Amino acid sequence: MSSLPTSSRLMSLRERTEIPVVGDDGSHIDPSNSCSPRRSLSNSSRGYERASRGLTRVASASSALSLVSNPNLSLLDSELQVVEDCKEFPVVVVVVGASGDLARKKTLPALFSLFYHNLLPLSFAVVGYARSKLSVEEFRSSVSSNLVCRVGDRECCEAKTRAFLERCFYFSGQYGSLEDWLNFDRWLSEDIEPRMNQSDTATRGARRAPGRLFYLAIPPSVFAETLRSISRGAMAPEELGAWTRVIVEKPFGRDSESYMALRDLVAECFPEEALYRIDHYVGKPLVANLTTLRLGNFVFDALWNRHCIESVQVVFKEDFGVEGRAGYFDAYGIIRDILQNHLLQVLSIIAMDPPASPHAADINEAKLRLLYDIKPLHAKDFIIGQYDRYRSERGVPKDSCTATFAACVVQIDNERWRGVPFVMLAGKALDERKVYVKVAFHETPNHTFIPEELRDKRNTFYIEIQPRPAVELSFITKTPDLEGRVVQTKLDLVYNESFSAEAQDMPDAYERLISDAIVGDRTLFISDAQISRAWELFDPALKELERDPPVQPVIYPYGSKGPILPETLIKKYMAGRMQD
Repeated sequence: MSSLPTSSRLMSLRERTEIPVVGDDGSHIDPSNSCSPRRSLSNSSRGYERASRGLTRVASASSALSLVSNPNLSLLDSELQVVEDCKEFPVVVVVVGASGDLARKKTLPALFSLFYHNLLPLSFAVVGYARSKLSVEEFRSSVSSNLVCRVGDRECCEAKTRAFLERCFYFSGQYGSLEDWLNFDRWLSEDIEPRMNQSDTATRGARRAPGRLFYLAIPPSVFAETLRSISRGAMAPEELGAWTRVIVEKPFGRDSESYMALRDLVAECFPEEALYRIDHYVGKPLVANLTTLRLGNFVFDALWNRHCIESVQVVFKEDFGVEGRAGYFDAYGIIRDILQNHLLQVLSIIAMDPPASPHAADINEAKLRLLYDIKPLHAKDFIIGQYDRYRSERGVPKDSCTATFAACVVQIDNERWRGVPFVMLAGKALDERKVYVKVAFHETPNHTFIPEELRDKRNTFYIEIQPRPAVELSFITKTPDLEGRVVQTKLDLVYNESFSAEAQDMPDAYERLISDAIVGDRTLFISDAQISRAWELFDPALKELERDPPVQPVIYPYGSKGPILPETLIKKYMAGRMQD
């Protein structure tokens, strides 16, 4: 079993030495303020330690960069109040790769929704940066074509859209060109940011240099050169009290080796606290609520162990194929695309021990400890499949062995979960679109009140993440009529019904995560140590599955249930344990 470094070798954020922050006037800046720089890097302290498989790494960083996350924020804080407290601190959101699909369909619409609901700072600008040669008018037209107001927001939609587009600007440049980023910095400092100060009536005359949030909506192949050029040519002026933060989208490499190379390069440019690695599944409303749901209710917390729980399923199903993503998908496959990140993150929230507090550092530490209790995965732990039309998709080689379906049993070797199978399953072109967690409790030892046909039924706790966020608890009861049949039924909490007013304004994952990055809340972002450990867990299986010749996937019909059901995989695991 692989174990986490001992406490003497693992330093949490709470235990790190605070470096005082001094403002331009010589006064100390309050570190509890999430919008101001938390601390500066002195010449004698240009980085900080990270947990990673028992080794301590020091990330060097430019002395011109402030560390700007706020570990004082809590999972229990009101997001609305945190945002309100940050309203007077201006920000420029730079969407790098602004002409691409991710930016047009997700990032920019999320920023518009935040603006519509008054969740952005009073003084802000959205700047697109990409290689495409576009005028500001062409960029705004492109942005506008993807902006949609929610049903309850349509009354003011047109006016809000115009106001948002007036804050949108565009700069054309090469991602890896230092000269282009220096020109961008000059343009931003001399043109865009002065306009923000002139129009900012909320700061009562106080001129603040805007923080800069860089959102990288670009292919991973250009991450390194882009980050290097930004760090050398386009950082916010720390001497004026401004911060710089970077949001990075997955994939974070394709194995341990490539991730470590990317990580080391990034660490030369930015400290860990300035990096916000986004996994949008962690930002989905029900996933973000899993910790509170599980730990805030005695009925669940007391039963959350191997003595009461028989199995856990974490399932991701899509009813469509790769559809336009064949080039990317064939190079990565379903394991790297879904299991190694989205589903593993959900599993870690479900299975972690209770964190010491609701703060980001303690939650991430609890998740990391859980990841180190998971046994590394091998090819024998997987069943992989490929839907029958996949090799006919445009851009897919005719002999491709890339898996579009994968299921595995994850074993957690700790006192809480030893012997409980956790099944992770993900597939494309299946019979339905659904993402859920299903917790099955042990069979009741008392069959006196249960008819024989129901004795194989289990109490289950079901969490549907999408498309219909809901929580269900199944149990055995009698019907209220004179017949009095014994049946299995459920209690449910459907978000759209139980929170009908709030559900009309439910933010999507990108809105929540971008807002968190603006205020410096890292709770829902993924740490370097978690990604490193995730690759350690999946690397053995990926190497074995992709050896020469690669393992052939099971072909399954488009629109079917896939090669295997999670319940079948659990039964096979249980049968194997009994034989052992």
